[in-house]
Amino acid sequence: MLKKIRLRTTQREEASDITGEIQQAVAESGVREGFVIIYIPHDAAAISIHRTLAEADAPKLDRILDAVNPDNETPEYTKAAFVAPTEVGVVENGRMVLGEGQRVHFYEFDGPKERSVYVYVGT
Repeated sequence: MLKKIRLRTTQREEASDITGEIQQAVAESGVREGFVIIYIPHDAAAISIHRTLAEADAPKLDRILDAVNPDNETPEYTKAAFVAPTEVGVVENGRMVLGEGQRVHFYEFDGPKERSVYVYVGT
C-alpha cells in the first residue's frame, strides 16, 4: 500500500514529529508483518528516525547542520542530503517498530512550503 501524506511547513527550517501519521498509514495498510519505506521527494527536505531531542539539545543539532553550510552559500539541499530523503523500518503486529523514545521526524530546510511524504507498506 502506498499513501501520500501532505504537510505544510511554516518556517524556513523546522523539524516536525510525524510518527502518528506514519503509524496511521501502517495501520490502514492492514499489514501485520513486513516493512515500511518513508520517502521525501524534495531536494530541501528530509526524514530521520531518532529520539526526540530535549529542548537543550536542539541547538546542538542546529550547530551540526549549520556546519554543513558555514558560509550560508551552500544551497539548502546540502543539509537535506546530510539528513537523507529515505528511511526504512520493520512492521510487527501492525505497527512500525521503533526503539524506546524513537520518533519519525520530517525536516524542512527551505520553507515554508507544501510538502509530501510517501509511505509504502509491504510484505
